[in-house]
Amino acid sequence: MAAARCSSVALVLLLSCCCSVASTADEKLTHLHFYFHEVNAGAPNATVVNVASLHKNTSTFGDLNVFDNALREGPDPASRLIGRAQGIGVHASLDESGGLTTIDFVFSDYGKYSSSTLATQGHFIVSGPSERSIVGGTGKLRFARGYMISKLLSSTDTSIVVVFDMYFTLAH
Repeated sequence: MAAARCSSVALVLLLSCCCSVASTADEKLTHLHFYFHEVNAGAPNATVVNVASLHKNTSTFGDLNVFDNALREGPDPASRLIGRAQGIGVHASLDESGGLTTIDFVFSDYGKYSSSTLATQGHFIVSGPSERSIVGGTGKLRFARGYMISKLLSSTDTSIVVVFDMYFTLAH
């Protein structure tokens, strides 16, 4: 009796695994490409502010920044505005090489994704490309999962431009 019950449980688990594999087999990988424009704190129309700092100019470890940056179609600040990147960044690396971000990408004028969002989180690296997780979405991007790669494209005393490539699938 116990052996029959164990084999029944094993069969149910096996069927569950097969069903979840089958449901992801027909999902289409979507790629989005755009640019993040940030205006540094202290500049007119700043889009990022430091809301907490534990140090007196000796380290950025533990600092917390909040941002609401423009998402644009191209690297030029005059290119078409497609949305906003709203989130927080925490300097969580003792050697100041990176930190943790949580960002909602809010698309206002991005074709079929207008009025939809993508939620992301993960570790960013100051000196090079960063790969972070896409953990969900809303609207047309509901149930999104995947990853994004970002890389600093340009930097001045008052602003930065970061290029983003997002790759994700949507559950049916």
